[in-house]
Amino acid sequence: MSRQEDKVVELSKRRGDQGLFDRLRSELPPGDPVDQIDAILDRPDAEEYIKSLNPHSLFRLIKRAGFDQGVDLIPYTSPEQIQLFMDLDCWTKDRFDTQKMATWLSVLVAEADDRHFHRAVRDVDPEVMALFFKKNIIAVGIVEEGEIPADMPANAELSPDNAYALVYPDDEDTAALLRAVVDRLYHVDQGLAWSLFEAVRWELTAEMEETAYRFRTSRLEEYGFVERTEALGVYTAVDPVELRRRFEEGKLEAKPSISPPDTLDVPAVIRDNADDEFYFFTILETLGDDQLMQLTAELVALANRTMIADGIEPGEIETGREVIRRTAGFLSLGLGFVARADDETARRVLDTIPLRKLFRVGYSISTNLQQKADQLQERPTLSLIEGVPYSLLNPDETALFEGLTEVRPTFGRDSETFELFHHQDQVDEAALRIGMVAFKQLWLFGVTDHSVEDLANMVYEGELLNDPDSVTFDVFFATAVATDLLEGEPTLRGLTENELRELPHALRDEPWGDDPLEYFEAVIGPMLVELPAETTGLATRWLQETVDWLADELAPVTDYVGPEPYMELLLVAHPGQ
Repeated sequence: MSRQEDKVVELSKRRGDQGLFDRLRSELPPGDPVDQIDAILDRPDAEEYIKSLNPHSLFRLIKRAGFDQGVDLIPYTSPEQIQLFMDLDCWTKDRFDTQKMATWLSVLVAEADDRHFHRAVRDVDPEVMALFFKKNIIAVGIVEEGEIPADMPANAELSPDNAYALVYPDDEDTAALLRAVVDRLYHVDQGLAWSLFEAVRWELTAEMEETAYRFRTSRLEEYGFVERTEALGVYTAVDPVELRRRFEEGKLEAKPSISPPDTLDVPAVIRDNADDEFYFFTILETLGDDQLMQLTAELVALANRTMIADGIEPGEIETGREVIRRTAGFLSLGLGFVARADDETARRVLDTIPLRKLFRVGYSISTNLQQKADQLQERPTLSLIEGVPYSLLNPDETALFEGLTEVRPTFGRDSETFELFHHQDQVDEAALRIGMVAFKQLWLFGVTDHSVEDLANMVYEGELLNDPDSVTFDVFFATAVATDLLEGEPTLRGLTENELRELPHALRDEPWGDDPLEYFEAVIGPMLVELPAETTGLATRWLQETVDWLADELAPVTDYVGPEPYMELLLVAHPGQ
């Protein structure tokens, strides 16, 4: 056993059943979210401790525990933390959501003392507070003190100092909250109340929202959240083979050495999906704590980008399970490819290549398959039915191509099973199956010298009993094999009733014996002559699968009960043809 293997075994013994990220130094106490909140509030220095916490970690803790449980922390938070809560939770794309802000503001009004309340509403972005007011109330200055202008709605009210006429929203809960906020503002900072009313009167909503969004974006960038246009950069292509070559030749500089953070609270969505299905996580398991800390911080930053790129708002990352698993999948695929699935090499790769680039390698491998699949649709076609892209493919092939054509490609193992790409075996299988479809396409439109128009006419002009969407490459080829078996010459046409009656007997006799290649030479020979030499294995495979398919499905048939059992396997002629 090597020294590295000894180290891995020792680490495994020491960790026992401990989760991958449980050994990281966390600023939060142990336990589930509710236990963590109770432990924080029980500290003698609870207020100072809460203010010292990373606002992002604190936000995730409140969201995971549920607002009803996390509400006790909010009155002690700093204005900077409150601002981040609103940055994360009160925006949908570039639009400010006053209903979500009302949730946070209601706690401050009801639970925070004057000092905390004043600091919070004074130090958050003035545009945010002004937007909350602007989108909810109407404010008009009073010329004559104590008199509401005649043109104001009947439900207008005077401000506490009789300086403004205010119209609160129809929603009773929001109106009650706003009245409470106004009363508290007049108590702690009347000037701030006036400035908000003046913003309601004179500022434009669009301009305030744009300014607030710009400031919000700047703050979130400090926590690894970037604009979606920038985040999409993680999905730009890279040449996987060239990157691996440069790594193996030692032409890549090691990524900058960064001291691991003192503490790191990993989002639950990452913790919960760090399983052994992904090669990346199995390698992380073998690393020392400092290296794990550094790579986990890098992983969190990458996950922030993939979440935003895939349309998940910064405050909703815990909902992004599928994105996290896809991120781990592409990371694992890229790492396994560059390291050639060698664990020791993989550890060196992680020291050398940033995770963001390894992710791009994995993604690029899947999009290379996607491009090959796309090319087949154009030369000349994968369908004879307008509006149906893959009518000539069997169900498992259709699943493969549908998965590959998604914005983020997935692997359709069969018609019932779709998987995230995460290891090379999937890529190899997908490439082989795409190659097989390409071969079938070359046979049908090249070797048999049929055009798309010829075949479409055959399917649609009443010559066949088959439904058009059941006519596939496999059905055409099986028909060629069956007609060769019955007549000694492969043709693409519908089989007659007499031929359908005769076919099971011919299949039961198995005249091809141990060498179907020689027996069906009339079918296979033109392929071997006209198609590239490297396709010989595909031709052999397709013939063997087709002979087995026909024998398994039709050889047991002893009594002819009509054409239906044959129509999913062969072209069947319409009576009278």
